[in-house]
Amino acid sequence: MGSSISFTAAVDSPSEAGAKSIMSDAIDGRSAEELVAGIEKYVRAGGTARGLETKFDVVSKDFGVLVSQRFDIPGFLGGGSNTCHTWYRFDTQKNAAEIQFYANEVCFDRGEPSTTSCIKVHSSPVKVEFWVEAHELRNSGLVLKAMMDKVLSEMGTSAQSSAHQPSVSDASKLSVVSTPIEDSSVTPESFLEFFRKFLVTTMGATELPDESIIEERSGVLGFTSRSFVRHVMDRSGRTVRCYEFGEDESLQDLLATTHCQAHADPFRLEIWSVNEPGRRAGEREMKAVERLLQGVLKDMQSEA
Repeated sequence: MGSSISFTAAVDSPSEAGAKSIMSDAIDGRSAEELVAGIEKYVRAGGTARGLETKFDVVSKDFGVLVSQRFDIPGFLGGGSNTCHTWYRFDTQKNAAEIQFYANEVCFDRGEPSTTSCIKVHSSPVKVEFWVEAHELRNSGLVLKAMMDKVLSEMGTSAQSSAHQPSVSDASKLSVVSTPIEDSSVTPESFLEFFRKFLVTTMGATELPDESIIEERSGVLGFTSRSFVRHVMDRSGRTVRCYEFGEDESLQDLLATTHCQAHADPFRLEIWSVNEPGRRAGEREMKAVERLLQGVLKDMQSEA
């Protein structure tokens, strides 16, 4: 048994008719039970560390394993730090694992995972099936705060933003919200035109004949990856809707929609995003399970 393993994305699931999964090739030399045990041992030993963390913890939690990773955010991305949590639970009777990912402390405290990933190890032959269930979760964290801070800076205002604040429109929901903007030539009425120019002139985005704007964002130091966004102006609601497609240059695989709204009386900005729910089994998800299983098999091989 070597440490290499090959996967194929978006194939018919052997577990659920009509669904798509990521499937591995046959794995020789190990039973399904041994492989599930190897995954749990690898996680408990800290094998999922990326090497970019400033703090990394592994603890037992409710018959599972909780991995916590704190990352310091570079100053040019807004500064501060963010702790994400990944909760692994293993079912040795079904040779399966469930992995819930919480993007920050607020989501973890509220019991709101961004995604739930599923691993099922099949027997005869031994193969790994993997898929991700994305949840319709509202986001209001540091990445969005950094986006707002960039916009506020371009507006020339001294207004500040705060993450995880009650929404201006619905206090039961959380957003990134600015303090009142009182020292900028931009007004609530002119904000969308300002934002359009900001995207095209400052961010190098491309305006299309239908007035939507396509932006390509570069990856930064392992914290973010290259991604594509389609911006649409809703002038009646003074809102920019940003359709996030991740690395999909074809703009077909929608991951989330970010909303940036200008409020009046007083003039404030509000940003939030909502994940697009659904089952995912594409190239991005395949990279994640490939990295995990290669590490697991390497460790199992070294112990053989």
